[in-house]
Amino acid sequence: MEIEMTQRAGVLCELPQVLCDLGVDVATVFRGSGVDPSEINPNTRVPFNRLLNLLHGAEQATNCPHLGLLIGLRFTFDIHGPIGQLMLSAATVRDAFSDFVIWQPGYSSGAIVYLNRYGDEYAIGYGSIAASSPGSKVLYDAIIGVGVQMLRKMTNGAVKPVEIHFSHLPPERPSDYARLLKVPVRYNQHRTCLILDEAGMRTPLPSADSAARRDILAGIRKVAFQTPPDVSTRTRQAIRRVMLIAKPTLSAVAFQMGTHPRTLERRLSKEGQTFGIMRDAVRFSAAKELLELTDIPVSDIASHLWYASPGVFSSAFRRLSGTTPSAWRAATPGIKPSV
Repeated sequence: MEIEMTQRAGVLCELPQVLCDLGVDVATVFRGSGVDPSEINPNTRVPFNRLLNLLHGAEQATNCPHLGLLIGLRFTFDIHGPIGQLMLSAATVRDAFSDFVIWQPGYSSGAIVYLNRYGDEYAIGYGSIAASSPGSKVLYDAIIGVGVQMLRKMTNGAVKPVEIHFSHLPPERPSDYARLLKVPVRYNQHRTCLILDEAGMRTPLPSADSAARRDILAGIRKVAFQTPPDVSTRTRQAIRRVMLIAKPTLSAVAFQMGTHPRTLERRLSKEGQTFGIMRDAVRFSAAKELLELTDIPVSDIASHLWYASPGVFSSAFRRLSGTTPSAWRAATPGIKPSV
């Protein structure tokens, strides 16, 4: 039986205030969402699809393309709870972001946070494994806002990203993004992330406190995963994480999870799942997102998702959707078909 993917509200609990600031009626936006705007707080768990639909409705109601940034830039470490305090106690920026990656799975069963090194640069980013939706763009923008604020607050503004990547097309007014982010931005990328250099990652945190860190970590370990995520959820997250750096084979995903491939298959079988079907679903979700939010060529999407060829990708996509990647994109408002 599938467990519904959920997201801890976190900074998204700031949506009602942002709507007020923009002069939009909060009750109207939240009507039918299943979320009470008067009760939402950082720890509220919201079904992922419901959250994406709410964010999409909010963007439409405000007519504000940079709504996600306005939400994310309201981030404080208090919103992030014990994990936020753990990050502040870390010795360096890299250690703090490592804390984020290690403990974030408890905050979301429908997405991942990753920290990957590419040569002399690092990408700290966010990727969804839930169904795509127009609200995905708002969510990704909010996450970027969170990442930028994390850096500003951890280092008192001493460290900035080298650049920021968005996995969506340029907004109508790129100047709004430039004004709010104050760093170079690249749109139409295959991932949404901050790019930091080695010097930035090695920067010491003024708030580093090894003694407090031990106490905070002990507290987190006491309560973390009191209801452990099922193997299927952990596998989806591992597949999405591996896809960013390598072909998501059974062996690669099992290694990411610290288990043997046969053990992973056996545990998935007990939950009524198979690795192949789960990998297809995660790839399909990522493919839909790139087709809907970008105009990256279909052949490049096939490569990013580690398909053997564009033809293999098209066949797999048609099997799951009943149509081709190009036809799917053509049916998406605002996206022109790309070769």
